[in-house]
Amino acid sequence: MLYGVVLAGGASRRMGQDKALMQFNGRTLISHAAHLLEAAGCERVVVSRNKDGYISDKIDDVGPLGGVHAVISEIMNDVSQTRLNDEISKIYEDELLVLPVDMLQMTPQFLSRLITLGRQHQQACYVENRFLPFYLPVNTNTLTVLNAYLIDQSKRRVVGFLEQVNALVLSSLSCENEAQWLNVNSPSDWPTSE
Repeated sequence: MLYGVVLAGGASRRMGQDKALMQFNGRTLISHAAHLLEAAGCERVVVSRNKDGYISDKIDDVGPLGGVHAVISEIMNDVSQTRLNDEISKIYEDELLVLPVDMLQMTPQFLSRLITLGRQHQQACYVENRFLPFYLPVNTNTLTVLNAYLIDQSKRRVVGFLEQVNALVLSSLSCENEAQWLNVNSPSDWPTSE
């Protein structure tokens, strides 16, 4: 199953309010990001956010990878409860498309391209000099590698983890719309026209 993951766990200090709940084009930013992921082809969208009703981090203070870790843990837990143990080697056929809540001008077309390229090459992928969004196939080894990276190595850089899973790095030249990369972190970043 292709999961869309909305990363909405930041503290929003620079914004001065909880940006995940701010409105953009008549939707909260969480709803806007979920809509982008659904439009890109995600079968199920989950939200990583340390609040009731969402998937909360299981490892504190590791940034975006804490959300990715929590989602993968949740997926693997769900799978192990619903399928037989003798099928364990066959069940991890899930994929993640990870998007931060604050990339208001990201397009479903670009997200679909990430999915297509990741599937074609059967590996994680992201754009050089960017670390989000990214596509990540989930197999039996993914959580092990992520645990080792976050806990044993005490690292938290998304790009470092993607390098560890041998992700495909796409040229930034293939990204025609620079505006889609804008992260809205403060009121001055907010798009002037909705």
